[in-house]
Amino acid sequence: MKKWILWSLLVLLVVGITIAAYFYSVLFGNAFEGKREVRVRIRSGWNLDKLADVLQEKAAMKNKERFVYWVNRLGYKKVKPCTIKIPAGCSMYQLADILKKNRYQTTNITILGSMDKLKLATLLANKLEMDADSFVQLLSKPGNILNTGFTDTTWQALFVANTYNFAVATNTEGFMRRMVTEHRKFWNDERMKRAAGQGLTPLQVVIVASIVTKESNKTDEYENIAGVYLNRLRKGMLLQADPTVVYVRNHTGRVTGADLKIESPYNTYLHEGLPPGPICIPNISSMEAVLNYSGHHFLYFVAMPDFSGYHHFSATLAEHNLWARKFHQALNQRNIR
Repeated sequence: MKKWILWSLLVLLVVGITIAAYFYSVLFGNAFEGKREVRVRIRSGWNLDKLADVLQEKAAMKNKERFVYWVNRLGYKKVKPCTIKIPAGCSMYQLADILKKNRYQTTNITILGSMDKLKLATLLANKLEMDADSFVQLLSKPGNILNTGFTDTTWQALFVANTYNFAVATNTEGFMRRMVTEHRKFWNDERMKRAAGQGLTPLQVVIVASIVTKESNKTDEYENIAGVYLNRLRKGMLLQADPTVVYVRNHTGRVTGADLKIESPYNTYLHEGLPPGPICIPNISSMEAVLNYSGHHFLYFVAMPDFSGYHHFSATLAEHNLWARKFHQALNQRNIR
């Protein structure tokens, strides 16, 4: 009798150890075939079955059914948009922990001055729950964009170049609502007064600032550049801003005489006043330069012939032409076309 009891206990012990070893291997053994870290983007609208399919395809997960069962038991029941990194040798338990920790993931979005709609759309699609093509179409469609008050001509004025923190699950509507809020915060009473002091609306400030942004990457000369264009506006002169011509022809490179004759409301060599909208998202420094312009006599500027990125500013056409010749000679010497 005692011998039978001992054998029974031994069998139970072996069975228990076997079961424990099985569950340990399932939960803590390597759940993936791969031997390197894998980055996986999880989208909104997915369920556990869809996530399992993606993990098997992109990360060579060994058993989809086991994944669905165990991560659900381990507390991950609803799939949330996020980006996860699955380390080599990742176990089911570790994977469930990674998924739970990233359920409310956020990401930083940096909107840069000079961004066009395609670059902005690509950035947003890579980080948020947004589609690049749909966002470009949204900004390109005539009319009031999602009731923001901005159109396909003025959309750049909505965005204030800065770094923002968003939930990864943010969609297009949520992103645009946030941008409207940030726009209103930027255009506070103090900035509105400074714009009025320059005789400009906020949109006009952004248009001038967008040209300034494209003219130079030297922020310490932004106010001089802004002043040249404001002086020209006030004197009724053509702005003759090369960046507006580059915007019209839609490619970079040296501006030619033929380019200056391209018919477009954005061509400031042909049409007086400001173009109908910004030519890019301006950076904050250029907008502050427009708002802070305190006065000078410059009406012209041209790139320095030393290619330092700085400009020579002139009050007279004669002086400007002298420096323009120096710059073009430098271009020709370097065979820059």
